[in-house]
Amino acid sequence: MASLNMVGPYLLTEHEINANVEFGRIGNYAFGYLNDKGVFIVRYVGRSDTNLHTKIMLGLIDNKKNPAKYRYEWFKFSYADTPIEAYIKECKNYHDFGGDRGKLLNITHPDSPDNLIKCPFCQ
Repeated sequence: MASLNMVGPYLLTEHEINANVEFGRIGNYAFGYLNDKGVFIVRYVGRSDTNLHTKIMLGLIDNKKNPAKYRYEWFKFSYADTPIEAYIKECKNYHDFGGDRGKLLNITHPDSPDNLIKCPFCQ
């Protein structure tokens, strides 16, 4: 079974984001919900090459605007040391959780930071 290798899940609220996500760090995140067995169901995966805290806050805002579309009730995250590391992890999560098969809300494949590297999981 695929794993995000992230901490959480945390309830997607301003309080939980502020309490758990450091400001100004590079990293990855996943938005989703808990099913009736308490299992985190991934709906969207992403990354921030500059400030993970801000990126997750933007997800909270999107969810408040259109909760029926996004259904983001919970989030998970992990830090990365470089944008390349974050990109590779985002690609892995995207492929592992079916983004390339339309199973996520991600509309497109993750973009490479400054086109420095190609996705190692695309064939």
